[in-house]
Amino acid sequence: MLDTLLKIGAWQQEGMSEWDPILEKPSVKYETKKGDPIKNYAIGIVFDLDEMDVYPDKNLLKEYDEDRDPEKFKLISTLPGRNKAIYATVEEKKIVQLFKTFLGNPSKGDLQSGELIEAIDNDFEKYKKTKFYELVADLFGLRDIFLEKIWDEKKDKADFKRILDPIDFGRNENVALVYGAIKSEKHGYPSATPIAHINDYISFLRDKFLDNTETDLLESDKLCYASGEILDDVTELDLSTRYSLNKMFVTSTQNYASLFNKSLFNTNYQISLENQSKLDLASTFLLENYKIRIADIDHVIIPQLKWSDNPDLDLILERLKTSADLLFSFKALSEVTADIEIDVEGIYWLNFVAFESDGNFFKTISIIKDVSKFHFESVIEAFEEVNWKFRELKQAVDWDSATKNYGEVSFFNLNSIYGLIPIRKEKEKKNVALQLFKSILEQRTVEKSQLFEFFSELMLCHYYERYNSYTNIRKYGKDYFGLAIRDSVFKYFAFIQVLKKLNLINMEEQPQTTTAKESAKEYERQIQDFFEKMSFNDHQKALFFLGRMLNGVVYLQQGKNKTVIDKVNYNGMDRDDIVRLRIDLFEKAKQYNSTEKVVFDDSRFGQHFDFENWSMNQQEAVFFILTGYSYGIVKKQESNNQSN
Repeated sequence: MLDTLLKIGAWQQEGMSEWDPILEKPSVKYETKKGDPIKNYAIGIVFDLDEMDVYPDKNLLKEYDEDRDPEKFKLISTLPGRNKAIYATVEEKKIVQLFKTFLGNPSKGDLQSGELIEAIDNDFEKYKKTKFYELVADLFGLRDIFLEKIWDEKKDKADFKRILDPIDFGRNENVALVYGAIKSEKHGYPSATPIAHINDYISFLRDKFLDNTETDLLESDKLCYASGEILDDVTELDLSTRYSLNKMFVTSTQNYASLFNKSLFNTNYQISLENQSKLDLASTFLLENYKIRIADIDHVIIPQLKWSDNPDLDLILERLKTSADLLFSFKALSEVTADIEIDVEGIYWLNFVAFESDGNFFKTISIIKDVSKFHFESVIEAFEEVNWKFRELKQAVDWDSATKNYGEVSFFNLNSIYGLIPIRKEKEKKNVALQLFKSILEQRTVEKSQLFEFFSELMLCHYYERYNSYTNIRKYGKDYFGLAIRDSVFKYFAFIQVLKKLNLINMEEQPQTTTAKESAKEYERQIQDFFEKMSFNDHQKALFFLGRMLNGVVYLQQGKNKTVIDKVNYNGMDRDDIVRLRIDLFEKAKQYNSTEKVVFDDSRFGQHFDFENWSMNQQEAVFFILTGYSYGIVKKQESNNQSN
């Protein structure tokens, strides 16, 4: 993976200016959801030492240029942790950093200067003798005036966006960038001048971020652990941000580095300065553009590429992101046709790195590794084929209704499956859905008993409405339990078909005994078609017909508070439980003088049920009973179409 990161970093360096690696690039929108244009602006806030005032100047308002303005106004990325604020330009949501730079921490009293002065005092003493230092020191006298303008009396705290209130922005107008400007006859700035254009400030930034004098201090050539080459600029790894793929090491917390000698960190983590820059760039690029959610966990995609073929990285990575979204994200079916080009040339393997981060630390929690490009594409193709196959089973299930979420018919993929794997809120760290997806992508067999355990737990969740304990499970109201069964059963069925296509599950299929289609009635013909498409064995057919009996009796009991559906044990049913349920269903049909509702299905149950040689898993039995129960439920979801 390091080789990939270095190559992507080198690719990112192409055409970059010396400032690009340390610049922030605000995320801006150029149109509303309705397609109306949005205008984005850069605005200057004037620190006016002549009038002792602070205000936004309409004369400094300009339309934001995302290609030029970050460098023009030196929009430096916010430094992590306890670093002093040294920013002359910020994003609109970070105006507090502009305040801290020149006027100090707003929550602290008894201050003598802003944080830029502190940074110079601590590490850049040569600037203490400059006119720029005197200018910045004088700005501190505007602290109380600035605070007064942004203070929210009702909330009793500062609201930094209030400083922009004098400018009347329209409904579809946004501020992307805010820069400080100085106006002072005393200091030689009779008109408002961006602080980012003052030579001493630019020199300060260059010394802090771009100075390469460290290279001159290195004693000799050393081995760079990232590239495996002997280079002359090797030193201890010192990354520019804590939110980094490369921040998978520690030097400050000894408990996490217990096997290392702390005096040898500079040897254990030695890497060239040039390669550090490449790793930083690659990490930033991938985390900003190739982060996805798998089983509700953040992952970043790191491909292993065919570098010998001089790959077109733009095209490869764009297609890769499209394919990953198709497999892992919620996608409306209407969007899929344009995205279904999934063949990604130039890739050998894929790695999906799961991580936790709050921006100040980066912790890898799992890796789905060495996923073959061909297998990855096969998984997507299997889901696509099964999705269209189930849309054709119109007599068995209304698949579009079963897969509807957020008002949209969704594409069936691993994101759909995540909503079927119950994950207890208190056990979120042990994400069984992520473990299942890891097995699938790494081509390891999935045990069918595990799937039916998940299904059993899912049915118990719906039956007892335990949605507060399983936050990833979609909520169904009490009146929609039948649809909850239908949706769950057929999505599991579809998932099993996907696993079969990928040869990742053994359903222990037995020889089938079928009735000739030519002599069957229409209803029976449709069921036989379904059996053949789903590869049912005799045991599964028996339980399917028992489920049809259950459906018939529940229909007879419409309007009753308690129905025979309550006789199903969702924890699992053994042979004797199955026999008792059959007897109870027939007796209940007798009570309603409607044995004709169940007699056909009862006879078919008897035809396929092998009492003496019954060995089916108890939870699997529940699944196939409920398959028969939900077969043919095509009622549209209405008020139930909700998601937690």
